[in-house]
Amino acid sequence: MRKLDFWFEYGSTYTYLSVARSSKAAAATGVQLEWHPFLLAPILTELGMAQGPFRPYPAKMAYMWRDLERRAQQHGLPYLKPSHYPPNTLLTARVGTLAAVEGWCEAFTQSCFNLHWTQDCAIGSEQNLAICLTGLHKNPAEVLARAQAPEIKERLRSATDTARALGLFGSPSFVVDRELFWGDDRLEEALDWATR
Repeated sequence: MRKLDFWFEYGSTYTYLSVARSSKAAAATGVQLEWHPFLLAPILTELGMAQGPFRPYPAKMAYMWRDLERRAQQHGLPYLKPSHYPPNTLLTARVGTLAAVEGWCEAFTQSCFNLHWTQDCAIGSEQNLAICLTGLHKNPAEVLARAQAPEIKERLRSATDTARALGLFGSPSFVVDRELFWGDDRLEEALDWATR
């Protein structure tokens, strides 16, 4: 089975679309999806975009929100514009990193994004994390404590270094044998490449 590496940042807007549809799309093409959380902010800062790609540009920000709404509708996905942007995702990324190590990253990430983008329960909030972890039959306090362990923090830093080395500059990103595809609109192209 061919593998597609799915690199994502929990605070990324367009990543919602890929999180919501990539598992089904990958299964339909017989591709194994590997979930890789990383921190995009350090990379964007190095690229001179410390405020991110949208906040300094009101017209671009307005377009992004409308485009997300259109694309969600196009794909038949529920969508509710979150009231808070950008969310503080560091703790969620650490939990996602722990989840990736233990094999439950996909379910955790889908739950986090779903709450954020359909119920306005912000990624990074105590409520979002508690609902996600409880829904996965995890003890929130125990998981959050383990996610703050030095080895998980280091693993997240290492994942971010790997993302940088792969040339990633945005989320979602898909990598097949070091071939990079950036953006939700490249998901199908990445899957097609993986099946060649």
